[in-house]
Amino acid sequence: MFAQAASLLTIFVASATALTTVSIFNNCTQQVDPAFTPQVLLGSVPTGGFPLAAHLTQVVTFPANYSGRAWGRTGCNAQGVCATGQCFTGGENCTSPAPAGPTLAQFTINGFAALDFFNPTSGEGFNLPVTIKPGSGCSTAPVGCTAANNVGPGCGDTTTCPTGVGYTIQFC
Repeated sequence: MFAQAASLLTIFVASATALTTVSIFNNCTQQVDPAFTPQVLLGSVPTGGFPLAAHLTQVVTFPANYSGRAWGRTGCNAQGVCATGQCFTGGENCTSPAPAGPTLAQFTINGFAALDFFNPTSGEGFNLPVTIKPGSGCSTAPVGCTAANNVGPGCGDTTTCPTGVGYTIQFC
């Protein structure tokens, strides 16, 4: 009896603190340095950003109840000094939000009623096309920004998926 109760408690706690898997796909012809605030997990290590070569994918994990932004930085050197999307502090591993300018992918995981809320936006600036593609378990179509001033399918609009769905953020 105790073992069954412990198993049920473990299942409940695991589902209440579920992590969200996000694939970051660089579909650009040049390196893009994804940045995140607050930090996400790269494997088991917290990170605010990293370099990602052209046409490669890196998987990160958003912690339970994550609410934050992701964006692509371009023209970055090893110290994290970038032509676009540079962070206020932290260099390559961002520890603060970017100033206005980059195209953003914004997420609130498990924000309300077991739903994730997300939107791409270029309302504060545009540096790269960004698309958010929900994974299986969500019928929402991909949304993305293709130009400044919230141009693109779903750009600037907040959409939802059930909590527990994975996502792909695609640059270019």
